[in-house]
Amino acid sequence: MSIVYIFEASVSKYSGNRIVLYPPKDYQERLRKFHGKKVKVLVVIEND
Repeated sequence: MSIVYIFEASVSKYSGNRIVLYPPKDYQERLRKFHGKKVKVLVVIEND
């Protein structure tokens, strides 16, 4: 069984060439239980 979360996130530079995706605050608590686990991420960039 899979769990799917859909939300808009901010992309920020972390250090060097690394980036970080920041989910909205209400999703951060839900995702906290998966800390350290590998997850699949689908990123969609819409045209302006």
